[in-house]
Amino acid sequence: MNWLYTILIGTCFFIGAQLYLRKTFENKDSLGYFNVTLLFSSTIGILSLFVLSLQMYNGEVSFDSRIWNPIIAGIMFFIGFFFWISTISSKESLGMIRVAMAGFETVLLFLLSYLFFSDVITYQQMIGSVIVLLGIAITAIM
Repeated sequence: MNWLYTILIGTCFFIGAQLYLRKTFENKDSLGYFNVTLLFSSTIGILSLFVLSLQMYNGEVSFDSRIWNPIIAGIMFFIGFFFWISTISSKESLGMIRVAMAGFETVLLFLLSYLFFSDVITYQQMIGSVIVLLGIAITAIM
């Protein structure tokens, strides 16, 4: 499947998840962002363990030195979840949260992927990113 289709489908699920997270904080007696993050992460963990068990049963996954990069990435995402969900609990506009996150993420990923993986950044990508970042700046100011 084309990467653009998979990211659009994934984004739809992420949007749904963010709506449910925000809905959690609309009640005055919400669980608090810390507990919400733990419930959110635990659900991902339980589902992941189930699917990982199936993959191991089918012989498609074994534990060797290749497991460390995904584990470290998972730890980093887990820590990031706390800050992300804390931001959602502020009840700031979900759109603004996502715009700020996407803009910052875009700049950092271009820079870090260039430094770590020697990714080539074309002029078209730079111009497109600058336009997106200008849009983010305009949105954030107003």
